[in-house]
Amino acid sequence: MKYPKISWSEIQKYRLASLGIAATILALVVVHVFWLAPVLSEKEILENRLKQQQDLMQKYEDKLKQAHSIRENLVKKEAELREMQKRLFRGNDPYQLAASLGETFSPKGGGKAKLEIKTYQVIASKEYGLYQEVHLRFNLMTTVEGLHFFLDRVGKFQTAILVKEINIQKIQKKGGPDLVVNVILAALMEKGEKS
Repeated sequence: MKYPKISWSEIQKYRLASLGIAATILALVVVHVFWLAPVLSEKEILENRLKQQQDLMQKYEDKLKQAHSIRENLVKKEAELREMQKRLFRGNDPYQLAASLGETFSPKGGGKAKLEIKTYQVIASKEYGLYQEVHLRFNLMTTVEGLHFFLDRVGKFQTAILVKEINIQKIQKKGGPDLVVNVILAALMEKGEKS
């Protein structure tokens, strides 16, 4: 293939057009190198920063949702704790608790319920942080009605008490109490201060 020969006179004839094309190409190169390339690289940097910020915002939103969930759970647990604290024995001495329960569970004025609390004692105490569980043993001489009265009082008592164990023996006796009852109660109370 033969290339056509271009003469100098033809170049001079189209010199203005050639210079215009060369100037346009040079201007495009300069614009690309000095203006468009930095703008494109800045755009890429900003897109990367934007993506990082969006990822960070999403993480913060997730943590915020988690914090709201934890806060709601904490508020609910705090309400449960306040409710439980209302049912705690306010003293800090297990023997004071045993005496108070003995007095509370004894029938007043000798009514229909024949119930005699023979003895009561503190048999165990377990500490749970700020609280302690106290096990108390009550020995009773009673009738079925008296036992019902005692258990009804335990069930309706304002502090947290649970019947852990109950042993009932029937004795042959004319008149009066015919049951010997040993009851072990577990009560929740504030932990006593150690001196």
